[in-house]
Amino acid sequence: MKVLGVAVSSGVLHFGALEAPQGAVAPAVMVGAPARLVPAAGLAGAERLADTFDRITQDLRILAPDAVVLVGTRKHGNWTYKEATERISLISALMLSCAQQNVAYEELKTERIGKLVGLPPASLGTFSHETIGLTQRPPYWTAGRGVAFAAALAYVTDGSEN
Repeated sequence: MKVLGVAVSSGVLHFGALEAPQGAVAPAVMVGAPARLVPAAGLAGAERLADTFDRITQDLRILAPDAVVLVGTRKHGNWTYKEATERISLISALMLSCAQQNVAYEELKTERIGKLVGLPPASLGTFSHETIGLTQRPPYWTAGRGVAFAAALAYVTDGSEN
């Protein structure tokens, strides 16, 4: 099973891709998977959304995940219009791309992720890269990529319990 964890932070999609072959002891990081997707700065509105959708779709075609799992936000109020619009646009492009590529899509709340990886939900930012077998912390780990990997691990862990 290939799972792509996605965390949206500061207008960027952070990716954590894991592969969990059947019978394997622990999931492994997918080699060559992108770390993040930053929307094009030179585009706005519909053109920016279309470009983001196309780029997500390209990444999904290359990675060929069985599932994409989004980290649900912990912020439930005091959104600026710009923040909310950016997040909604990124998530909408991701969801549409998953639907087009026939990839299962699910959003996991931080409470569920925390329970499955053994961390309090508010402490997911401290998720250790060593938990997934990495000896060095990858780029963008604290910006959102670590939480994306935690979501992917939670999804794999939850699936193995069923």
